[in-house]
Amino acid sequence: MEKTIKSVFLMAVLAVVVGACQNNRSKQTLSSVESSLAVSVDTVSQTIKFGNTLFSLPSPYQLTMMVKNADVKFNESLMNPVGNNSKYTSQFQKCVNLGVYGADLAYLNIYEQMPLVMNVFSVAKVLANDLDLLATFNSELVSRVEKNIDNNDSLLYIMTNTYRDIDIYLKESHRQKEGALILAGGWVEAMYILTQLAVDTKNQELIQHVGESKQPLDNLVKILTPYYSGNQEIKELLDSLMDLTNDFEGVEQSYTYKVPEIDAENKVTVIKSVSKVVVKDADLQSIAKKIKNIRTFLVK
Repeated sequence: MEKTIKSVFLMAVLAVVVGACQNNRSKQTLSSVESSLAVSVDTVSQTIKFGNTLFSLPSPYQLTMMVKNADVKFNESLMNPVGNNSKYTSQFQKCVNLGVYGADLAYLNIYEQMPLVMNVFSVAKVLANDLDLLATFNSELVSRVEKNIDNNDSLLYIMTNTYRDIDIYLKESHRQKEGALILAGGWVEAMYILTQLAVDTKNQELIQHVGESKQPLDNLVKILTPYYSGNQEIKELLDSLMDLTNDFEGVEQSYTYKVPEIDAENKVTVIKSVSKVVVKDADLQSIAKKIKNIRTFLVK
């Protein structure tokens, strides 16, 4: 059971924003998981198979968990207001904002803001309907969400599996572009939360995590590149992300390898290697500003 639950959280809300990875764990009933949920969180980046290429990209759950682990207070003003949903008319807007609201759900869930979760979930349902994904938001799912509204661990499990089902549906329907846009929306929203709080609090742990985002950003650009010429909105998003990569050039990063510690009895490997990132304040300010501009483009 512990192994199964850990695999759920390794996927975390990467699945919540439709990361394109397969879930190979053995199936269990939802009720059995909800009755004895043992949480084990791993903040290592996920490996995503998108098309025929493997990418590493941290999930919104991981990024927002970094915020909470840094002992930073919850900030509701960073959420995309649910009222914005009525403005999203294009397929691009609906896809990226399904990802945005998925990241907001991760942030709300981690900080146990259960009264707000249902509002955001309802908006996600509307977007899913508009994208012809309503089958994954059926009455049974809504009932489960309502019954578990005060249990943030069970709720995250439900959301994870819901968006995993969306991922499977999109791939089976050959709609990978939509999956890529949902993934992008989730990453941008999570990075927006991370960078805004890093600037506001000057928390060194958060700044470190911002500096570690260069490679994930490069990977996101690669995921979106095949769709560059087919849509003006995607082109504008990708141009902005590529411009953002320039601001990471000033980030200094070093890596010291240390032999991992293996606990054979518990089948656990503890990584001992240490990475160090130095982010100048000017670079942090520029990165945060550009992320905010990209996010504004997505949610406007």
